[in-house]
Amino acid sequence: MIRIPVSLLALLVAGCAAFAPPAIPPGASQAEVEAKLGKPAEVVRGPGGEVVWQYPSGPLGQTTYMVGFGADGRATGVRQALTLDNFAKIAPGMTRDEVRFAFGPPSTVSSYRNLGEEVWTYRYQVPVGTNRIFNVHFDAATGRVRTTSDQEDPLFTSPIRVVGVTCAGEWP
Repeated sequence: MIRIPVSLLALLVAGCAAFAPPAIPPGASQAEVEAKLGKPAEVVRGPGGEVVWQYPSGPLGQTTYMVGFGADGRATGVRQALTLDNFAKIAPGMTRDEVRFAFGPPSTVSSYRNLGEEVWTYRYQVPVGTNRIFNVHFDAATGRVRTTSDQEDPLFTSPIRVVGVTCAGEWP
């Protein structure tokens, strides 16, 4: 039998709780959701008429909570959109609108005219505690996904420091 120290177990449970979406019961009214979470940053309609309220945590945030509402205006569920499983559903040819509906507004948007490309960046976290950046590369002319890429988030990594090297680059 494996023994796990109580302090480590508590840390793991707390880490998992950080990924838990806000508690919104199915059937909650829009007024109840707004009272609990505030006004959404974006309200979008899906192709099937579904209404989704998006709550991104900002340019440095790693969560975007989505609250779906049925035709009756009642909550159907809440989910964290920025996960590796969800990003895996992005396919070449998807439109900007489809990506924005699924993930909310990106952290940053970069244009690369020489490549004919626009890149949307989403910060996210892989449990437990690995900070990542997911990039969606769009063809600038068509607005459709070309490819995606994923990388470690440099905002959360320590710079590499070499001890003992002078400014001239020579060893002392």
